Amino acid sequence: MTDKPGWWVKDEQPSLYLWVFTKMTLGAAYGALFLTGVIFFILILRVLSGLLPEDPYAALETGAQMVALLA
Repeated sequence: MTDKPGWWVKDEQPSLYLWVFTKMTLGAAYGALFLTGVIFFILILRVLSGLLPEDPYAALETGAQMVALLA
C-alpha cells in the first residue's frame, strides 16, 4: 500500500492551506458577484420607478390628451 505513488506531482504534495485559500477566495468572489447583481437589480428598479408617474392613471390621461391633440 505504501509503494503506491500519490495522485499529485512527484515531488510536490498538495497544500491544505492553498486548497482552503482557493475555496474561500472563490466563495468570496461568488458572494461579491451576487451582491453586485442584487445592487444593480435594485438600482434598475429605482430608475424604472423614477420614470413612471406616481399616479398610475396619469399615463391614460396623457395618452387621451395626445390623441385629442392629434385628432
